[in-house]
Amino acid sequence: MHRARATAIVLLLAGSLTACDNKDDKVGPKPSEITGTWSATMVEYVNKSAPSTRVDLIALGGAATMAIHADKSWVFVIAESGQPPDTTTGVWNLDGDMFEVTPTGMPFSWMWVAALSGNSLTLTGADMEYDFDGDQVMEQADQNTALVK
Repeated sequence: MHRARATAIVLLLAGSLTACDNKDDKVGPKPSEITGTWSATMVEYVNKSAPSTRVDLIALGGAATMAIHADKSWVFVIAESGQPPDTTTGVWNLDGDMFEVTPTGMPFSWMWVAALSGNSLTLTGADMEYDFDGDQVMEQADQNTALVK
């Protein structure tokens, strides 16, 4: 009798632990919801050491698009005001609300928190660098992007 009760308790605990580890419970958009070509309405860099220092490349006259393909490839094209376009390619992964891209040939990734609302995709908080004062020295920054389809 004790063995049957112990077995039942172990099975119940195992079932409870499995239910708690369900990957479907993660919050965030589904991969199929973010695939497509997006136009940026904001590409913002926030200085980590002085958060009130922000630069939005779109507000300054730039333009950017992000193509997120179903085959997990990714293309980001940005043209700062008066500059030729710069294209970055790579692969992407979405795990819950964490959107990660690894640029082609690079040993690092960028990771944002992703939020989808209708045809608007917001990516916030990627660790990057940006030259805020034009002195050719890159400063640590958070990068936030707002996109529409």
